[in-house]
Amino acid sequence: MNLNTLLVISLLFSQSSFASSINKEIWQHVVTVDRLTWQEREGQKKINKRVNDESFVRRIYLDITGRVPTYDQMLTFRQNKSIDKREKLINELLNSPGYVSNFTTFWQDLLRNKGTYGVNQDPNNIFHREYTRYMERFLFENKPYNKIVYDLLTATGKVQENPAIGYHLRDIQTGVMDTVNATARAFLGTRIGCAQCHNHRFDKWTQKDFYETTAYFQGIHAFQNISNGTRTMNRTQVNYLKEDERSKGKFSFYSNRLLDPSMGEVTYDNRKKLHYPKDYSYDNAKPNSHVKERIVFDYGPNQDKTTKSKIEAFATWVTSKENPMFSKIMANRLWKRIMGYALMNPIDDWKDNITVQNPQLFHALGEVFVELDYDIKALLKVIFNSETYQYAIDRDNEFHQENYHLQGAMMKRMSSNQINDSLLLLRHGDLAPYARISHDYFAFEDNLDELVLEYSQKLYPLLKEHMKTYNQFENSPSEPIQALQLAYLDKVKELEDYHNIGKNGFIKTSQMRTPLTTKSNKTPNKTMMMQSQGSDSHQDNKTWIQLANYAPNSFMKVFGMHDRSAPDTHVETSATLQQILKIMNSPECKNVTRRDSYLMKNLKTKEKFNQKISYLYYSIFGRAPDQQELKLALHFFSKADSEKRWQTYVLALLNSPEFYFIK
Repeated sequence: MNLNTLLVISLLFSQSSFASSINKEIWQHVVTVDRLTWQEREGQKKINKRVNDESFVRRIYLDITGRVPTYDQMLTFRQNKSIDKREKLINELLNSPGYVSNFTTFWQDLLRNKGTYGVNQDPNNIFHREYTRYMERFLFENKPYNKIVYDLLTATGKVQENPAIGYHLRDIQTGVMDTVNATARAFLGTRIGCAQCHNHRFDKWTQKDFYETTAYFQGIHAFQNISNGTRTMNRTQVNYLKEDERSKGKFSFYSNRLLDPSMGEVTYDNRKKLHYPKDYSYDNAKPNSHVKERIVFDYGPNQDKTTKSKIEAFATWVTSKENPMFSKIMANRLWKRIMGYALMNPIDDWKDNITVQNPQLFHALGEVFVELDYDIKALLKVIFNSETYQYAIDRDNEFHQENYHLQGAMMKRMSSNQINDSLLLLRHGDLAPYARISHDYFAFEDNLDELVLEYSQKLYPLLKEHMKTYNQFENSPSEPIQALQLAYLDKVKELEDYHNIGKNGFIKTSQMRTPLTTKSNKTPNKTMMMQSQGSDSHQDNKTWIQLANYAPNSFMKVFGMHDRSAPDTHVETSATLQQILKIMNSPECKNVTRRDSYLMKNLKTKEKFNQKISYLYYSIFGRAPDQQELKLALHFFSKADSEKRWQTYVLALLNSPEFYFIK
């Protein structure tokens, strides 16, 4: 089939009932992607076939939600006879809490959000918990990409007022030069950081270029707004409070967020000047002289000459629709995340002579992203609905990644995030209620942040007065401080009651409530209102479930996690011997075989042997067992049909390489 024939078919197909269910603009971009990929493949002797429904469902659940589908979800899709059922499933998953929790890890990697991610864990009291929730929120609200980046670059204030300041707090110890390097790599795909100390040896960047770029950021000051001694005293007073009889019954899931608040703050002084190093050795500037900010990149719009601050001017230039690299770099990052390879690789080392596979598609994806007004979900819809994405994996069709000719998505091993959340799903079932992703939760946290900010403003003067009156390490409680703590613990409880928050931090029902105050004035849409928030049942177990974006545990580290020292969204999935040993002995796998697990409880409801085996294969591999596999299972259980035997069988399936591959 040649390119002209494809275009005729695409035109006819676009008039079909299937295409009519897709937003017209989205469909036009899908055709563009497929046209350019077919053009790249012309002359190829063998083209992969379209993926079957079973493999598609497993692939799309893992790529969007980061977890395998349940047996019931597989069955529902198989029984659906609609011609546009794939497109509808894509839309459904992109509007689910699973999409938010899965892609939060992508943003944590890009924005270098390292540390302890638990909802009530933040050992340095700077930004981690609020910053992670900030990412979840802009994904939930589908905030445009250009608005996200502009807000991150220009963010100032306290954590509770503006958690986007986590972008600058990330470099609280190293300073703005690290932020400049990360910004160029993350959003422009350029490694300018090597020119911080000297002219780049292998690229065009000079030390002067680096300093002229950094001048925009000079004036950003990230810091903790109270001293370590004051914070230590506060924790001493909290310990006294816990021993006080008056506090009995007042502590709740969110108490620690009040009593030991995050203390990060960012300010910006537009008047602050940057100077070249005293040992600056090039003849294009004098040592220790004032640096004049300049856009050093040879693309994008002209420099903004308005009265905006320097950082606002830079953020405006970066996120402009006239800046082609801004859209192309993110589109390429998402393409690699989904398809398994990048059109431009490395994805953050753009050079004038870099080799780009299918350059027309690389440029087109950036243009599509701009035309979609930087709508991340819309771009993902284009990719997921494309014929290119929906090709099957053909192991007999050999290819090399460096000369791939776009045969479709590559076979991938699950990432540590996908393994973690897939095992959690098999253990607990639907994970949506555990994600705390809804309008209700964010409205509650808005009110809680306002309360924490108000409390902090009253607390810090009392702490300083106590330290002034007594020695810093005086081992005695302060009555004024404890009175304040008790009063605000009551206020937190009132707030939790208003928002129907249970003792473990989960909303008890899905009933929507009008928030007291919110940072976002958006009206919750139908999708938000339909999302499950959990119920009173099994509430005690939920606090022990940590989705991948909150669980940097040893299990995930073995299977590959970023240290987030650099903005790298590549998912490491290389196999190691340590991973095999971890799987064989990990409680994460063994918990799936517990008699009270979601998988095992549902297995007991299947009456016939073939139904049981089919249920396990669909739940774990996303497909039906073949005749040989049924015979092997029958032989295995002919010796004994006990609970322990079924547990061993499930463990064997989980340890099979097939479970860990996305086909």
